[in-house]
Amino acid sequence: MSDTKRDSFTPRHTAGTVVLSGDRPLPHDLRAEGAVLGCMLIDPAAAEAAGNLLTPESFFHPGHQELFRVLKELTSNKVRTTLDMVTVSATLEKAGLLERIGGMPYLSQLMNSVPSAANIEEYAYIVRDHSVLRRLIETGMRITDRCFEPREEVNEILDTLEKEVFELSKHQGRADYVHISQRIKKAVEYMDKLSRNDDEVRGLQTGFTDLDRLITGLKGGEMTVLAARPSIGKTAFALNIVSNIALGKSRAPVGVFSLEMSTESLVLRLLCSLAQINLGDIRDRAISTARWSELINASARLKEAPIYIDDSGDLDVLELRTKSRRMVREHGVRFIVIDYLQLLKAVGGNRNSTRENEVSQMSGRIKGLAKELNIPIMVLAQLNRQAEQPGQRPRLSHLRESGAIEQDADVVALLHRDRELETNKGNIGEGTDAELIIAKHRNGPTGTVPLTFLSQYTRFADRSPVSDADVPA
Repeated sequence: MSDTKRDSFTPRHTAGTVVLSGDRPLPHDLRAEGAVLGCMLIDPAAAEAAGNLLTPESFFHPGHQELFRVLKELTSNKVRTTLDMVTVSATLEKAGLLERIGGMPYLSQLMNSVPSAANIEEYAYIVRDHSVLRRLIETGMRITDRCFEPREEVNEILDTLEKEVFELSKHQGRADYVHISQRIKKAVEYMDKLSRNDDEVRGLQTGFTDLDRLITGLKGGEMTVLAARPSIGKTAFALNIVSNIALGKSRAPVGVFSLEMSTESLVLRLLCSLAQINLGDIRDRAISTARWSELINASARLKEAPIYIDDSGDLDVLELRTKSRRMVREHGVRFIVIDYLQLLKAVGGNRNSTRENEVSQMSGRIKGLAKELNIPIMVLAQLNRQAEQPGQRPRLSHLRESGAIEQDADVVALLHRDRELETNKGNIGEGTDAELIIAKHRNGPTGTVPLTFLSQYTRFADRSPVSDADVPA
């Protein structure tokens, strides 16, 4: 795994080898590093491929780091189509780096060391893997030091460790920043696909036509806040979306964290909603054989759905992050629902911290988790009592306990039903009007989505464009 002998790829001016206890050198492979640089010197296309896989810090030897940096800069210049000894050596000499990497003889040695650049990616993967191992060792040493002299909660240390390891496994040496020129083409391609309504760029479809049209689906890295007063139906609406995603065209795996309801209660809701059967009818034995058959068919569909539920009631935000990473890693989960934010526990144990500060902290960590996992996360939240005043419609200012929720969210959706009007109408068992107010949309327009709430099935549906008044008597 390590090169301790001098060989044809070892620079003449080598830096001191970094060692650990027991005189063990950090993982590295100077042969593979030299092969990567040799391929880059003879083929600009190979240099571009290596640049997409590696960073200067991926290389163990400081001279190799400097040479890679120069080669990447030269190949990123679109005016230059070839690399040659004169250009490279002149650039290195101007920067005072030529002798540091071994001079002209070493450049010639690198160019002659590989017959072609065909295997550039294989060499790059070897270099990258050794770089990851070194970073894992460094991470482990930092965590060890923090464990011997703990200045924070154990859960904080665990969260940091898991996050760093997850980032390593996901990125493995990719640069944290890119020049805008590297993303322009992808941006234009994205807009072209968006104009053609391509499924690839529409995000996960919620199953609600007007909502998907307004927000263009649920996108990776985004946090959506679904807020309402108690008993308006936010859990029902979120479960409808869960069912539509897990059982729809994409059949994407979904994770649900339910801090209020048990798994059994959620499954009953999902089942009755999917079969469109009133649980009260089952209790009162007022269900026909045909309807029982529909219920059995719905249960068979739901049984195969990729839905994973965690109903831990005493959950803090760090535990939630750990479990979310595991869901993504082990089950490929692509969408997560958290029901609901104000029931989560904060971490840190600061007695002077206000509840608003705690909710702000949790909101920020969940947004960071969505970006880290690159999946959409929907967080349910409560509105304050002002949203229930007569004639009042929900607004962003009604978000309970923290303005940071509004700041962190990419989309804020406020679910609204006029319960007093429903009671006066006495239309129990019939669909009632509801609306989803998109009060914030970071990357698009806001607006109101009309819905119909079927209370007997705890189910929301798109509102029909035809009203009762339009139907002839």
